[in-house]
Amino acid sequence: MTKKILYSIAIVAGLASCNGDYDDWATPQSNAASEAIDQFHLQVVQTLMDIDFAAEHGDSLLFFTTNLQEGVAVTDGFDLTLSNNGENPCQIQASAEGKVATADLENAVISIFGKKPVERTVYTDIHAKIAVTTPDGVVTVDKTFVTILLSAKPNAPFISTGYYLIGNMTNNWDASAMIPFNHSGNDVYEDPVFTVFFETTDVDQYWKIIPQSNVDAGNVWAEPEDGTGVVGVAVDGDTSESGLLITNGPKAAKIATPGKYKMTINMMEYTYSIEAVKWSPFIYEIGNNTGWTGVNPLAQNGEGTYQGYCWMDGGFKFKPNADNWDGDWEMVSDLGNNEYTFDTAGKSDFPGLNGFYEMNIDLVNMTAKMVEVKSITCVGNHNEWNQADATQHMTYNKDAGCWEITTTLKDGFKFAMNDAWTVSWGGANGDPTSYNDLTQNSGKDLNTPDGDGTYKVQLYLSYEGNNKVVITKQ
Repeated sequence: MTKKILYSIAIVAGLASCNGDYDDWATPQSNAASEAIDQFHLQVVQTLMDIDFAAEHGDSLLFFTTNLQEGVAVTDGFDLTLSNNGENPCQIQASAEGKVATADLENAVISIFGKKPVERTVYTDIHAKIAVTTPDGVVTVDKTFVTILLSAKPNAPFISTGYYLIGNMTNNWDASAMIPFNHSGNDVYEDPVFTVFFETTDVDQYWKIIPQSNVDAGNVWAEPEDGTGVVGVAVDGDTSESGLLITNGPKAAKIATPGKYKMTINMMEYTYSIEAVKWSPFIYEIGNNTGWTGVNPLAQNGEGTYQGYCWMDGGFKFKPNADNWDGDWEMVSDLGNNEYTFDTAGKSDFPGLNGFYEMNIDLVNMTAKMVEVKSITCVGNHNEWNQADATQHMTYNKDAGCWEITTTLKDGFKFAMNDAWTVSWGGANGDPTSYNDLTQNSGKDLNTPDGDGTYKVQLYLSYEGNNKVVITKQ
């Protein structure tokens, strides 16, 4: 005769916010040799109520205890699902004794909430397979327990939403002339790196760093004891090119030699580095349009700014070197209207574009602006200088890589972009026959090479100093 056995296992939730002190299990999902196991009660008592990961902890933490009785066993430990009240769930393991690895718990909290050092309420669902030994065999019950709550605070330093450089180079420590650091705009605890370009014009230029929180509080020079104020170095006049930043009694560091510099700070590590800026004459676009092998050059046209033209055909990136990927730039955020921010730790390729584009890159502010070239007009005396004349719109030949038109020309013509004079090309150096060197900086009206007549005009646009036109009389 099969015996009917009743086993009791009680589950206790350790937080007052949970409903009741016990969670009764319903009839188990499977039976072995016995007719049924009517009900179980397993006692689980939460022991870890709150944790600040900035404090010292061992390799493991006792999250909860159990009162496993003879004949009842947790087969593979406990599966814990941590979440923000159901959002961003993350799973870790606990031993049969209720212990979790400290690193696993901290990483889970960061995965759910990020690295910002504020207290978070972590919802934890506990699940396990329980093996119960009966006279008729072992019954395995698959159960989820009551949700328990944990208060947790990640270990990370204070990071402000923004920072400013102040010193001799900012009009002799004038707070109204501070230079803002550039940032990706992402969560500062996910991207703690800020950069700034600046110039010193005299020897021994001192500097400190002001957090946005000081500016917001209306006290630029505040140095609160909690380390949220002015940032500097430990030794006054330190000329090191890299080092540690402090907020406890910060001193001013010094740049001894006049020049142009880039400063990078990592506020998760509280470090800085300073490097002299030597702008390269070119940077490069690479993408689907080049088969991700060739490149399109952009030429320097200002302090850290670059411009170039090319046909776009899908996703793309920019990089500082033609022959390798070292330090390539990826998109961080899409600002709309074909404007983007980027850095060397961006999220992805720039979004796909199709058509001919003017590329404008600012390495000082780490921004890119792509302007679609919707039309190029061959404009001049032959059409009474009507830059919006659709009959003089050129057609882009992708195979030849140039804009083309066959038209009747007279002396005195140029090329205008997008039906306006904002951007136009003429002869460089005031030369009306400078066909191999066209400039958009006050270019000279061009003359025809062989008098009035019908010409095939092929305009090749790449970058300043490399733009040209081939004019063939028909």
